[in-house]
Amino acid sequence: MNNAFKIALLSLALTSNLAPLLAAPAVNLIAVDFPDANPVLIQLIVTFASFFVVPSLLSVRFISTYFSKKSILIFGLILYIIGGVGPAFMHSVTGILVFRAILGISIGLVTTMLNTLIAENFQGNERFKMNGLIQAVSGLGGAVFLSIGGNIAALGWRGVFLTYSYAVILAILVLLFIPRDKPERSTVLSNQEKPSRLPAKVYWVSLGTLGILILYYTIPTNLAVYMADNGFGNATATGYVTAVSLLAIFIGGLCVKVMAKRFKQAIIPLVVLLYGVAFVMISVTHLLSLVILSVSLIGFGFGLVYPMLMGSIMEAAPKSRLTSAISMLLIFTYLGQFVTPIVLNGIQLFGVSTLRGTFLTLGIITGIAFILVSVYAVSKSTFRMKFGSNSAG
Repeated sequence: MNNAFKIALLSLALTSNLAPLLAAPAVNLIAVDFPDANPVLIQLIVTFASFFVVPSLLSVRFISTYFSKKSILIFGLILYIIGGVGPAFMHSVTGILVFRAILGISIGLVTTMLNTLIAENFQGNERFKMNGLIQAVSGLGGAVFLSIGGNIAALGWRGVFLTYSYAVILAILVLLFIPRDKPERSTVLSNQEKPSRLPAKVYWVSLGTLGILILYYTIPTNLAVYMADNGFGNATATGYVTAVSLLAIFIGGLCVKVMAKRFKQAIIPLVVLLYGVAFVMISVTHLLSLVILSVSLIGFGFGLVYPMLMGSIMEAAPKSRLTSAISMLLIFTYLGQFVTPIVLNGIQLFGVSTLRGTFLTLGIITGIAFILVSVYAVSKSTFRMKFGSNSAG
């Protein structure tokens, strides 16, 4: 693959699963401007787009039979600009959420085409490396734009949404460097083979992804309120702390290949442990430095595990169902983002009335999960050793 093509693909990572986070520094300020709005609706501003990714993920395969991937990418980026920038001109939370829904539809179109292009044009170690780089670029780009957004938020929340206009540059890169392909209709019509079922592993990995996303998005959806309530800083400080988390994702994405080789099956328990330690730490600390460390651990863990989950899906699915398997993972990814505020409010129904209490509850739950996945990893490893010994004998 030529470098221009790779650069164009990597640039599209800026519109992926971390794109809704760009609105995070604005949440607290929006709550102040709309005091009568339902607090749940305010929280959903960050994750509302994620729910509307799902319909586009379900429909994009049909759309691709009539339009080329390049055309879908351009259309998706146009919607991305409209949905991203639109809230800046709204005067109600409802209006903001409508444009966030448009943003979600655009993310589904762009992300599906991005992952399909990677699956079609990269194999083996090169594909694994691209998945890690995609996650790294997503984290680094998000950190840069969140830093900018945090500073802009100090002047007013509307300016934060204007940062989504960077997608104009992405559209130009797609126009210049992504080759135009033919729609898949002829291939679909000529394929008479009965499609195979998705392996069970695809569903299990997707469910695991749902859990990981809920845990990760607990931080950005609540950080602005947590920082303000505990005297850690304003919207600008929130933007910087979230940016540190995304920088940690960048580092995790770069390290995933080395870490996976070194820790092998222990990598998942390790990430779960990092999450548990981070949630307990942020629930009890009164030091900004430990808040930063906590969100960094969560970001680093996410940067490690998400490329591995995507790679696991690509390896498990047969070639004829690769797109469907990727779509399944992405559906659970964005559902995880969307349901995070709902899950957190569900925790409060059990008498947990503060964010510190919510984080501590998640730390306990994650600690239990660490024990379970560790036992599973050890038992699976032991079974393989015994099975190998019996086979050899």
